[in-house]
Amino acid sequence: MDDVLLTKYLLKETSEAEAQVVRSWLADHPDNGRYYARLQLIWDASRSFAAESKVDEQAAWERFVQRRRAGDGARRNAAKPLIRKMGWLRVAAAAVLVSIAAFAGYYLIGYDRVAGPLLGALHETNDAVSTDTLADGSVITLSKHASLRFSQGLFQRKRVVELHSGSVFFEVKPDRDKPFVIQSGEVTVTVLGTSFHVTRNGDETAVIVASGKVQVSGLNKAVELEARQKVTINTATQRFEENRVIGVLDHTPLWQIVAMLEDTYNVEITIANDAIRDLPMTTTLHRGTLDETLHVIAETLGITATREDNQIVFKK
Repeated sequence: MDDVLLTKYLLKETSEAEAQVVRSWLADHPDNGRYYARLQLIWDASRSFAAESKVDEQAAWERFVQRRRAGDGARRNAAKPLIRKMGWLRVAAAAVLVSIAAFAGYYLIGYDRVAGPLLGALHETNDAVSTDTLADGSVITLSKHASLRFSQGLFQRKRVVELHSGSVFFEVKPDRDKPFVIQSGEVTVTVLGTSFHVTRNGDETAVIVASGKVQVSGLNKAVELEARQKVTINTATQRFEENRVIGVLDHTPLWQIVAMLEDTYNVEITIANDAIRDLPMTTTLHRGTLDETLHVIAETLGITATREDNQIVFKK
């Protein structure tokens, strides 16, 4: 389907015959409807941009037509009657639609706290943990009843997450040209590529780093966190607290957890049964007493932790 014809249909500039062609195409396959819905969303968003635009629309359209002439003579001819029929503002909007539609993909317009709401993809869970991959290749694990919206908008040089609620573990794909920014209420987390845990509960946000570094700002303060460091910010009570954790676990096998415990508590730990070595655990191990930590692990994995000859033994 020709993008110019779709644009004319969207702007209600088609003849009845042209409209029938588009309607038949939309009914032909569900993917066609989804493509048109994306185009329509871009148009709706572009109207707000156009209202504030100071760009010379005629010059922009002429540059667009020149680029189209170099690569597609047929669409050049289709654009000429469109210019005569539409006002310059609509033509400029059509140019935006046609050029963006080729590569806009699933994530359409960027988010800005001043400019308006995020028009990316909503990720949320109900009664089960869920792992998903964002459009940029980053991987997220959402706890129960977590909700966020993600965009890597075409009109910004950053990837943005708006965390609504819940706990999310992020494994961010590195991209130094497009930082990854999480907005959790009035708390901002900025990273280039690392893994970390963010939990939002109303006015309180907690950030725990598993690897790499992140910058967290809120309450007119900023801190840079490294692995196993945590900051809790409550904008209602004005609390800004830093501390350390044992580790952030994301399907982490027991043998790796043992290495963390030995390093943290300076103890020796043995896994008595090979069958439990790879038992996975997903949680944040907060730094408490050794006995408290062993109890959490044993209860979660359904195993026992005992002391034998000054050693700790995990067994089934």
